[in-house]
Amino acid sequence: MENENIDETISIIKQGKKSKSPQISKVVEFLSAYQDKQYPLGIFVDRKREERPYRVGFLGENFTFKENNIEVRVEGAEPHNCSTLVSLGEADIALAGFDELLTTTQEKLINPSVVTKWGLYNYNLPTSKKIRVAGSAMLKIWNSTLECYVQDIVGFFLIGKTNPSQNFDHPKEYLEHLERHRNIVYVKGRYADMVRSAYPKLNVISVHDVEDAVVDSKENALGLEIVQSGSTLRKKGLYLFGKPLFLSESLYVVNYYTYLQKENELKELVATLKPVGYYEEERLQEFAKWFYALEKNLGDNWINKPEDITELLVNNNELKAGLRPYRLETRYWSASDNYKVDEAYEAIEEAKEKLVGFYKEVKEHYSESKN
Repeated sequence: MENENIDETISIIKQGKKSKSPQISKVVEFLSAYQDKQYPLGIFVDRKREERPYRVGFLGENFTFKENNIEVRVEGAEPHNCSTLVSLGEADIALAGFDELLTTTQEKLINPSVVTKWGLYNYNLPTSKKIRVAGSAMLKIWNSTLECYVQDIVGFFLIGKTNPSQNFDHPKEYLEHLERHRNIVYVKGRYADMVRSAYPKLNVISVHDVEDAVVDSKENALGLEIVQSGSTLRKKGLYLFGKPLFLSESLYVVNYYTYLQKENELKELVATLKPVGYYEEERLQEFAKWFYALEKNLGDNWINKPEDITELLVNNNELKAGLRPYRLETRYWSASDNYKVDEAYEAIEEAKEKLVGFYKEVKEHYSESKN
């Protein structure tokens, strides 16, 4: 994208993150040093931090894509508000994590209990809803375990500080067990209602920092926590149990009915952004890296780790629930139950084979590097 101040603006925002403070005067002082060039920046409350400090954030600016001269108005918003703005028709497209999408739109889903991966989202939406997932944004962050950039995939895992006496393959089984015994389960505030709706008898306690709550618990309580690399989990001596309750990553979320209109640039913009499909090779390669980095980092602290990486990609129940390929040419951006279903299943089997191959390549590469 073209904008003469874009690189400098991003740099200031990064510096501003380090300069966040509960005292607004300090943030004002930091920001005032850059106001001579009129950067599109302002001061926001960082609600993700327990102390709710002030910090510098992006307001909004017009940008132009170099390759096709599309003009786009880009605005900053809190993560949990991005998908809401699309739902309200106040934005045409947003960058949002799947976890944030679930917390704000779960009640709209036809069968919310099965939507644990973003490839299931559109299939489980009523056709009247305008918000749709176009695909993965494939954003990457630095992974210190692999010493390279890896896609920002995370899992919502059950964690604890002791190895449980009873082992369960899937967190749903364990959570149902915990429901019966009324064990405490710590959950970050923004996910608490989502967990309560899925497990109404679960003894959920909302906290700001799940890992610290589990560490400090005298009852050997468990927690449900977003885990990316597992580094902080390992440092605190915590265990991760089984498969994730759901997987998340950054997605392009689009107003589908605006996209369908003939005279608008949204369709061209989405094509320029190139959202990646759930089973596309590019994503499978990153999925393999993420899984390998997590298992390498946690080692024996991952109890009941899935032996087959494809178990995390898709299972038979999810196939029936709609976790099948779709394209942006597909109606409602959703898997069809009638059209080329056999071909879809064949494509998924091929994707699973590729994922296993990519995982083996990653494992061999880092084993050779170690030697």
